[in-house]
Amino acid sequence: MRIVICGAGEVGSHAAEVLVRSGHSVTVIDRDADRLRRLGDTIDARTVVGNCARADILDDAGAADADMVVAATNIDEVNLLTAALGKKAGARKVVARVHDFNFADRSGHDYGEMLGIDHLICPEYSTALAIAQNLRNPAALAVEAFARGQVEMQQFQVADGCSAVGRPLSGLGLPTGARLAAIIRDGVVNVPDSSSTVDAGDLVVLVADAPIYDAARKIFREDPKSRRSVVLQGATPMAEWVCRALRGRAFSIRVFEQDRERAEQLAVDLEWVTVIASDVNDATVFAEERIQDADHFVALRSDDEDNIIAGVLAKLRGVDSVTVIVQRSTYLESVFAIGIDRAYSPRTVAAKQIEEALDESPVRTISKLADGSVSVFRVEVGPNCEIAGQRLRTIKLTPDWSIIAVQRGATTRVPHADDEVMAGDEVLVLGRTKHADRLRELFDAH
Repeated sequence: MRIVICGAGEVGSHAAEVLVRSGHSVTVIDRDADRLRRLGDTIDARTVVGNCARADILDDAGAADADMVVAATNIDEVNLLTAALGKKAGARKVVARVHDFNFADRSGHDYGEMLGIDHLICPEYSTALAIAQNLRNPAALAVEAFARGQVEMQQFQVADGCSAVGRPLSGLGLPTGARLAAIIRDGVVNVPDSSSTVDAGDLVVLVADAPIYDAARKIFREDPKSRRSVVLQGATPMAEWVCRALRGRAFSIRVFEQDRERAEQLAVDLEWVTVIASDVNDATVFAEERIQDADHFVALRSDDEDNIIAGVLAKLRGVDSVTVIVQRSTYLESVFAIGIDRAYSPRTVAAKQIEEALDESPVRTISKLADGSVSVFRVEVGPNCEIAGQRLRTIKLTPDWSIIAVQRGATTRVPHADDEVMAGDEVLVLGRTKHADRLRELFDAH
């Protein structure tokens, strides 16, 4: 495919590298000729020097014939304008990367619809959600987030002595909006029905609407610690999103920020969070605030090296679980070698989201479970879908398939037995990998 990337910064450069490796024809626009020269020395991509928010520059880069235009500069408004111009010029699909999630949140003003932008991505927001979900369930064997946090799916082990053991699923009292999607026993994955039971030690895949996920999970595994302590370094937007994602959960949250004005503002915005205007890297502050007793430490400043140093110091001083943010994906592997437990790179997340936007398959594999025999698929419901309009309780999908989430417009949720799927929906389906072609027929996904 022909792709025009606007902006040769961290996100744009990394996305260009990934897409070139995948065999796409890539053109990169940037004002900085030296930056483009360095990029051109490392990948086989055409470069254009100029302001991507100008229509003539986009024309020169081939936007009119592009399969996709990706606007990934460091200025949100430039990206929105560039993507809109790219669409107007004739690009088949356009993507705008934004830092301010208000631009990407389609539940309010839908900037994508208003400006004709196909995909608005906010990698920092997606990364913050992933961090929050991991903090909520650090022992999970697999964690997946769908639809910007509206629905969650986790794989974990059934605890010995929990109330679910030996009882049919129909009698567990799972809250509305929750579903047990799979049971993995002795390495074999099964798609359960209402009569299925779980045993202690089974791995299960639980999917639920985010607000009720914790309540559903307790049926299979009680959290041994009722309240956990989280320390965040840096009052960045990502830190704010992590705090909001953890609100109402069993967490005690402290945010350390050196800039007093920013700390005071965050304390006003997040009244349930303790915000401290201090440097957690200071050994005296660390000891006085007893950071070593925290269950989790997360470094969220904008400087990679600062985050890595903070993470190493926290680990050396006794914090059990340490997570850091790094923009450079080249740091991701090295941080594990120095003892840090988890690392996330928003630019890697951005590249993945751009690749996903390129994928126009009506049936897409989202993830695989266990030995790969069962997968989660995202499927588009076609106009002639044979099960559209039928209540799910009347459709026999198990033991091969289970509809675990339905996306309709801006809303995604776990369906209940009396729900229906409709033409135009996107559904998440868990089922046998080798029978994926049957999904095309079942949902008229062409």
